[in-house]
Amino acid sequence: MANPLPPPLATGTLGEILVQLRLLQFGVQAAPPIKDTGNDLVAFHGRRVRTLQVKTSANRISKDSRLPQHYDILALVLLRTAEGIVELDSSRVFLVPHGELHGLRRTVASLERYELPHDNVHQSTALLAHLFAQGEH
Repeated sequence: MANPLPPPLATGTLGEILVQLRLLQFGVQAAPPIKDTGNDLVAFHGRRVRTLQVKTSANRISKDSRLPQHYDILALVLLRTAEGIVELDSSRVFLVPHGELHGLRRTVASLERYELPHDNVHQSTALLAHLFAQGEH
């Protein structure tokens, strides 16, 4: 028998995996580092690399302010649930560059331009081009 997975750990893991899946849909590979030094994922787009911190919450945007000192992108994951089941297709992923966080409110309306939707290729590719632009971190 395996050890139980506490709900907060399950929520965080679902968020990280959803970010990986959404990125992979648009040609970005992402994986957790071997050792946890504060970055949840490392993403590769061509020769460019970005580190991600992922904050996940069910049915609301995470307000968690505990962030590592160094990361390139904050991924905010809004998991949608119905009757205790996570609905991945209706869950939302927002990717905010570290340099654009100051003063940004963590509301869906404020974050819409940072959304990585699974069903809007134009919006997602434009966001990823911005996040992985050469020379920007």
